[in-house]
Amino acid sequence: MPAVDDPSEKLFDKAGADTLLPRLRTLIRSLQEVAASGPAFEGRERLAHAGRSNGSPDAAASVFRAAAEIQAVLEKIAGTGAILRDLATGLCDFPAVREGRPVYLCWRLGEDEVGWWHPRDTGVAGREPL
Repeated sequence: MPAVDDPSEKLFDKAGADTLLPRLRTLIRSLQEVAASGPAFEGRERLAHAGRSNGSPDAAASVFRAAAEIQAVLEKIAGTGAILRDLATGLCDFPAVREGRPVYLCWRLGEDEVGWWHPRDTGVAGREPL
């Protein structure tokens, strides 16, 4: 069995994943702030109301700005090789190989370091300490 399905996939060891944590903390908190500010999530309602009231360029522009900000941050996170699994908790996986098997190293916002791993097919429910 090959170690990974995708040879272009970036693989991490604990040290490499830990090195990314300061950047990921900043990016995830930024994303959480944009999401909490409302425009992206309130956007559908605002656009629906704008449509009923013959349009509102300001409402649409606000929604599109928030969506663009979210997309830009998601692309930065993806560019690190980490996989953001849950925005609310800041849960991230890092593709890795452990004992010849493809796994994920696992970290959650608020944890000091990457200290967990799980098989790729179990998700966070299968998290075990490194």
